[in-house]
Amino acid sequence: MFDKLFKKKSAHEQTDIERRFNLIGRVGQGSMSRVWKATDLKTGRTVALKVLDKEKTERFEARFRGLNKPHEGEIATSLHHSSIAETTEFGWTTEDEMFLVMDFIEGVSLSLLVDLQNDEMKRFRLRYMIQIGEALSYLHAQNWIHRDICPRNVMISEDKCVKLIDFGLVVPNQPEFRKPGNRTGTAAYMAPELIKRQYTDQRLDIFSYAVTCFEMYTKRFPWDAALTLDAVLQHMNQPPEEITQFVPGIDSQIARAIMKGLAANPDERWQSAADMVAVFREAEARLVKMAREAAAKNRALAPPPAQPAAPKLPPASQPMPAEQQGSAADDTDSPQPAAGKPGKRPPGKGRKRRRPDDDIDLTAMFAED
Repeated sequence: MFDKLFKKKSAHEQTDIERRFNLIGRVGQGSMSRVWKATDLKTGRTVALKVLDKEKTERFEARFRGLNKPHEGEIATSLHHSSIAETTEFGWTTEDEMFLVMDFIEGVSLSLLVDLQNDEMKRFRLRYMIQIGEALSYLHAQNWIHRDICPRNVMISEDKCVKLIDFGLVVPNQPEFRKPGNRTGTAAYMAPELIKRQYTDQRLDIFSYAVTCFEMYTKRFPWDAALTLDAVLQHMNQPPEEITQFVPGIDSQIARAIMKGLAANPDERWQSAADMVAVFREAEARLVKMAREAAAKNRALAPPPAQPAAPKLPPASQPMPAEQQGSAADDTDSPQPAAGKPGKRPPGKGRKRRRPDDDIDLTAMFAED
């Protein structure tokens, strides 16, 4: 699959997207693209329609002239992973702009949850960190370098699943694309070797992933926020702030894993995204076990529920009033409502699939800000 993407590209047909799609509304605006929620009139599906800015895309692709680099549409349609937004088609508009047809994700941007730091973020952020890492590990296994891992490029669906959504800066993990000079990405998430125009590889994505994880816990960067590359250069020469300084109660295993990913020297970082994710998974399993044990202990210490008082019966020598006799007969002889047996689910109701930590409140196991 990877080698096929480097074959010579043929002339492309153009599509009138206003005839092909019903554009419902703009849902995103990036530095190099516009995204609409749309109905695909060919299939009837609700989709996300991404249209790339022609001039900006051409300027970016010009950096790789002569290398026959696959474009975003080819890369995105080759990726199939549960934590990556599925791209089903790409083409060119009548303005010769590339468009991508993607699954429409009902949800919110991870960057919003980073800013809110609400209960959802505190409970599920370790799960989100693992899923982002799994998507990155898959991408690396397909021999790509993402170059722009950050919360803005991650969506969280309504069922609490991560979807990586942008592949505009992705390059092949090959020597000619790892050479110094291609300094693209989001400044605050750039690895030092990228900013200093040194040789790069997939470990620059691990640095960006670690910055994202740091931000998910602290709502800030490991250094003072930087808006320019010059400012980034200044703080890249200093060690990052310890995450425990901002979140004293963070689990120590998670804290160490994040800080290792922030090492300025690539050789001192995690050497693969899979290795970093494995530590997060180990921490998750331990925290879930601790939460279950704490819940079981609390149940064991809780007082037994009070027994209902026995009903009062009239004395044997005193006849029951007629109206009460009728009521009693009604209670015992009349059919009961079809509510099903106690403890059983009414017919026709399916069981909701549960995740390992859905029945345990893990908030206490994660650091409070």
